[in-house]
Amino acid sequence: MNLLTVDLEDWFHVCEVEHLLPKEKWDDLPSAVVADTETLLGVLEQSGFHATFFVVGYVARKHPQLIERLHREGHEIAFHGWDHELVYSLKPDEFRCILRRGIRTIEALIGKRPIGFRAPQWSINDRALWALDILAEEGFVYDSSMAPLKFIGNESYPSSPHLIKTASGCLREFPPLTLWTPFGRYPAGGGWGLRCLPISILKRQVHSLNAVGEPAVFFFHPREFGGKHPIKGLPTVKRFVVEAGVWSSRIQLLKLLKEFQFTSIERFLSSPPNMTIFMPKSPL
Repeated sequence: MNLLTVDLEDWFHVCEVEHLLPKEKWDDLPSAVVADTETLLGVLEQSGFHATFFVVGYVARKHPQLIERLHREGHEIAFHGWDHELVYSLKPDEFRCILRRGIRTIEALIGKRPIGFRAPQWSINDRALWALDILAEEGFVYDSSMAPLKFIGNESYPSSPHLIKTASGCLREFPPLTLWTPFGRYPAGGGWGLRCLPISILKRQVHSLNAVGEPAVFFFHPREFGGKHPIKGLPTVKRFVVEAGVWSSRIQLLKLLKEFQFTSIERFLSSPPNMTIFMPKSPL
């Protein structure tokens, strides 16, 4: 089984562009997350597979019926921060408060607490390793925030699911699928990497992982399946990350669903796999 995950956020939840999309203006912007998610669900329903939806608290508050529907249809509801904030920009107490608020909100909607977390923009990295201890202390079973990639993470992080020891017990970590190239690791499990990558290369990588019993972790965003949501003034690099190859999202997902088996992280953990232990260290 491979792992299908969705970062359930609206089109304006883009990190590091607060000057273009200030939070105090979000309520005035036209939301597209429900319509975009319905388009994505239409693709998933054809396969019968379930996914993990990492929900931004803002979306859960604005569109509770969407969260209830996803749970009712068998998808896992996990947490993705409250206002799509970068974890390394927070103080530990702020992060703990955000986790508790998210737990309360999700539990009130679906009758069970989330067991998984993914930081916006993979922002649990060497600048915020303290967050792993807090996740374990607050009862989370797994995390999916540490990318084995330059700039947003660290290429020394394991590229396969693994255990992380914390003072409060072990967390299961699920990094996104990457490819090794002569220039370093390349993002392949979602975003611009998945959208621009030839499907033959991607399939070969997934088959090689599955052959040794490892799952590939894929991630999508609802905005990749809906209408265009241009953001004026978006920096070139950020525009590439958000928009490059977005037209191919549905095509790539359909090919993956036809070729491979998928499930949510929660269901995957119902038969816990063997995982190696990794102890990340902050750089000196």
